Amino acid sequence: MLHALIVRLKLAFVFVFVFIQACLVQTSWAANEPAWPTKQVTLVVPYPPGAITDTVGRRLGNQLSAALNVPVVIENKPGAGANLGAAFVSNSQPNGATILFTSYGNIMIDSVTEAQHKLSPVAAVGPMTVVMLVRPDLPYKTIEELVAYARANPQKISFASVGIGSSYHLLIEQMNTLGKLDMVHIPYKGGAASMADFLGGRVDVMLATWLFAKPYVNDNRARAVALTNGERSPTLPNLPTVNERAVPGVKLIDGLGVFAPKGLPEALVARLNKEINQIIQEPAMKTWLTNEAIPPTPMTTAAFEKMLVDEAKPLEKLIRENKIGMK
Repeated sequence: MLHALIVRLKLAFVFVFVFIQACLVQTSWAANEPAWPTKQVTLVVPYPPGAITDTVGRRLGNQLSAALNVPVVIENKPGAGANLGAAFVSNSQPNGATILFTSYGNIMIDSVTEAQHKLSPVAAVGPMTVVMLVRPDLPYKTIEELVAYARANPQKISFASVGIGSSYHLLIEQMNTLGKLDMVHIPYKGGAASMADFLGGRVDVMLATWLFAKPYVNDNRARAVALTNGERSPTLPNLPTVNERAVPGVKLIDGLGVFAPKGLPEALVARLNKEINQIIQEPAMKTWLTNEAIPPTPMTTAAFEKMLVDEAKPLEKLIRENKIGMK
């Protein structure tokens, strides 16, 4: 009995010793983590309050504040298809005080605005599931019927976007070009403004993230006829894509990510990338993003940048051929 007790006490001592050592290592690592070089971080969101970028940005900002141990303040700067906020950040000092949280569908199209040449990718949050909405009172109930109606009735369908040169605008241009359609593009400053006119009967069709569109679809104020992503979503498995059912080749590439002014020191870029990747993989945040059809997609800064460059090539060709943003 005594021998067994001594063995147990030795094992308990070893366990406590190992635990204390682990805590000391973790504490030492945290103490050696360099302090963020500014007293406050402004996270610029180039869309109005209530947009998906704003909703996710505020959640991300709260957790980033705790990770960096400095206040992270959200500043909304909507306008010009998100280019106004992008320009503000691109002209800011690359010292970690000002960063951008936006939909990367706009940033990757760097031929639209010179400001985007001055931004560096930092970290991806995840792709967005985007749906095409039509008003329930209109005669077309499916994506096939919408395209057939548009083809038979040139300039009779008004299609809202969140700004000239935005990824949503380019989706409309893809449909018009590849589908030989002539839908009328109506740009807005953000999703909330376009939704207000859509619900008021002043615009026929619009695009929206599933997070934003869900309440309007659920109460039958809007009808989702298609996904604009390249493939179907596990969140909406019965909703077809525009590409598979109506206009082959049409695909919207968009998601959420963090960018910084060019010249931000590599150590700060690496720190931001590490913290954001950890935040989006935390169980509560991961579950919330997944439920809102934004599957968290952690990746290195280099991988994020390569993805943007690769996906931008066909869209930049579309911009040049249709002189988008040059008219």
